[in-house]
Amino acid sequence: MILLSASIFSGCTKKFIDRNTDPTRLTSLTPTDVKGLFSNAEWQGLALGGGTQFQRGVNAFADMYAQYYAVTQTAFASDRFDLTQSRLQNHWIRAYVFTMPSLLTIIKNTKTDDTKALNAIARIWKVFILDRVTDYYGPIPYFQIGSAEKSIPYDPQKDIYYDFFKELTEAAADLQEDLTRPSYGDQDLIYSGDNSLWLKFANTLRLRLAMRISEVDPAKAKTEAEAAVAAGVMTDVSDDAYMKVSPERPNPLGYISSWNEFRMSATMESLLKGYQDPRLSSYFQPAVTDGQYRGLRNGMIPAEQVLPENSYNNASNVSDRFTPVGMNTEPMAVIRSGEAYFLRAEGAVNGWNMGGTAAELYAKGIEMSMRTNGITNQTVIDNYINGTSLPIAPGGYFNTPALTDIPVKFSNDPAVQREQIGTQKWLALFPDGQEAWAEVRRSGYPKRYHVIHSDNPDVPASQFVRRIVFLEYDKDRNGPAVEAAVSLLGGPDKATTPLWWDTN
Repeated sequence: MILLSASIFSGCTKKFIDRNTDPTRLTSLTPTDVKGLFSNAEWQGLALGGGTQFQRGVNAFADMYAQYYAVTQTAFASDRFDLTQSRLQNHWIRAYVFTMPSLLTIIKNTKTDDTKALNAIARIWKVFILDRVTDYYGPIPYFQIGSAEKSIPYDPQKDIYYDFFKELTEAAADLQEDLTRPSYGDQDLIYSGDNSLWLKFANTLRLRLAMRISEVDPAKAKTEAEAAVAAGVMTDVSDDAYMKVSPERPNPLGYISSWNEFRMSATMESLLKGYQDPRLSSYFQPAVTDGQYRGLRNGMIPAEQVLPENSYNNASNVSDRFTPVGMNTEPMAVIRSGEAYFLRAEGAVNGWNMGGTAAELYAKGIEMSMRTNGITNQTVIDNYINGTSLPIAPGGYFNTPALTDIPVKFSNDPAVQREQIGTQKWLALFPDGQEAWAEVRRSGYPKRYHVIHSDNPDVPASQFVRRIVFLEYDKDRNGPAVEAAVSLLGGPDKATTPLWWDTN
């Protein structure tokens, strides 16, 4: 019987693989497959798959908490700090379900010398995407993403950030050795496979993250920031990173902006109009009712939103480039040179070696932002840099005062300099609400108006949302790990508990 069994087993195993292999599945990845996975990871990671997903995961939350816009849709309460989980989970799902599998597959299958550049760029993009996730929640699953275990632990944000720096340093070193080798080509929706630009991207991202931890871990921040600048960050608009769009992959902001769910915030109005900012018409369009540029206060209740003075027709929508008119042509901003200069300017105020004085770098940041937005007249740019006008009082239904009392012209007072740098960086980051919200939490700038009402009992109207609470979506699937992650927060699982780097 033993011999017979062995004979039968031997005969079966000769055809086991053939009989148990799905002929419709890939058994290995070609270079073309790898490149296609990367374009998917770029689109899903940045645009969240487009329109509705972007609206639910980013526009309704980060864009409002950064105060780029105010909500005009009476059915939405996120502007009043209601953290609607059925909407928020889109942000999480797009990162972990739609983006990370592609990136992990690329990283796993590009371990050879011939694929070093592919591997490095995928690792850089992985850091970019997961930074946006950890800056929403704090601790997240990180080191064991892709594990076959049923429960994937959350990791402390400090450990995650330290690994970000390691990943960016190693990936940049690999790219530096492989600048001329073809990478993703036209499947790279950002740089079309230009490795030298991805190298500047990696160093600029490293500088961004260094500044993020500058209050909680200043020694580490200084080391990383100086190393990033020395290695070469973005210095010109030709370095700017944008993701290409098309009719198949439209700009999600343009896709949703005609739904009349949001309008320019009073915070934007006070700054842009007070500074006579030439970017005003590049960012927004006049109100339908009277042709004036006007913003709205965040946190209105429905009874206030429907009043004629607060209606969406009486406030400014985004400019045509961010509406359906431009949704197939206006690329999505990723990281731009203006931000790099503002980061360096703040570093210079900190006493770090940033390759210039704070005043020089601040002025250059403004110039790059202007040029990025189509304003090239040097006289116009110089007049703005030296402007002494102050933010206006929007007034309106809530008699809103001026946001702050600082001009654009750079001050000799370091405390004022920090507010000026933070304010101008916030203006330059538009319309990237995710990065803007992270920076206002970290720096406190620009100053923001308190919301009119809060629907969240944990966050009074006099305070702000510091983080997104852990999601029921993951509690249902990864419950023990989520429960254990609360101990990593340094406080309760509430929207008022600051993240590790948020010491403001």
